[in-house]
Amino acid sequence: MTAAPKLQPREAAAPHLVNVLHSPKRVRVKFGGHTVADSRNVLVLRSNHFLPVYFFPAAAVDRSLLKPSKDGQQHAVGGETKYWDLDTGDRRSPDAAWSFAAPPDESLSPLAGRIAFTWNAVDQWFEEDEEVFVHARDPYARIDVLQSSSHVEIWFDGEPIADSHRPVLLFETHLPTRFYLHPDDIRLERLTASTTTTRCPYKGIATYWSGLLKDGSVRPDIAWSYRDPIAEMPKIKGLVAFYPQAVDRIHLDGQPVT
Repeated sequence: MTAAPKLQPREAAAPHLVNVLHSPKRVRVKFGGHTVADSRNVLVLRSNHFLPVYFFPAAAVDRSLLKPSKDGQQHAVGGETKYWDLDTGDRRSPDAAWSFAAPPDESLSPLAGRIAFTWNAVDQWFEEDEEVFVHARDPYARIDVLQSSSHVEIWFDGEPIADSHRPVLLFETHLPTRFYLHPDDIRLERLTASTTTTRCPYKGIATYWSGLLKDGSVRPDIAWSYRDPIAEMPKIKGLVAFYPQAVDRIHLDGQPVT
C-alpha cells in the first residue's frame, strides 16, 4: 500500500479562498487497464486550504464502469456528495468517483453534474502524456527557485549542522520558503540515508535523510533532496533542504525562520 503523501502545511490563519478554473490541458484517468476519463474540458476546484480536484464532464467519463455506491458525505465547500464504485469486472475500487449533488455556493455551480475521482482510488493520472503524482496540479500554483547570497544557518541537537552563503530559495504558493543547501555546506556526518521517498506533482521524487543524535539515536527524515527533479526544477538538483520543525532552529541572515 502506498503511504499517504507528506504534505507541507498551509498557513492555518490564512483566509479561505475557493474558486473554479478551467484547465487547458488534456487530463486522463486510468484504472484496471481502462481509460476511465479523458477530457480537455476539465475544471479544477482549488483552494488555499485543500488540495486541488479535477472535475470531468459526465460525457468524458466511461459511465459503464461506474456502479452506484450507498456512501455519501458532506464536502467542506460543496455540500452533499454522491459516490460510485469503479468496476472493470476484474477489479473494483469502492467510492472511487464522486459528484456534488447540488453545490450550495453559486460560484461552484459550474461543477454541477461533473464527476471527480478520489486520487488514490485509481491507477494513474495524466496531463497530456505526462503522468501526475500525489494530487491534481493547481493551474495557479507557482514555484520560484532563486539563487541567493543570504546567510542560512541550521542547528540540530544543540550544534550547527549547516552554514551557507549560497542557498537556493524555493518559494511555492501558500507554502513556507524552503532553503536548499549545497552538500558541501552541511555536516553530512550528522545525516544518514533514509528509506523514505515522497512525490511532489511539481518537483518530482524526494529522498530523505535522518539526523544522528549525540546519544546514538536517530531523528527520522529531517531533510530531503531531489536527485533528479522534473525538467522544470533543475536549480534544486542534488541540494538538501531541512524541515524547520525537525531541527533546533534555522536562521536567515541572522534572524530566526518561523
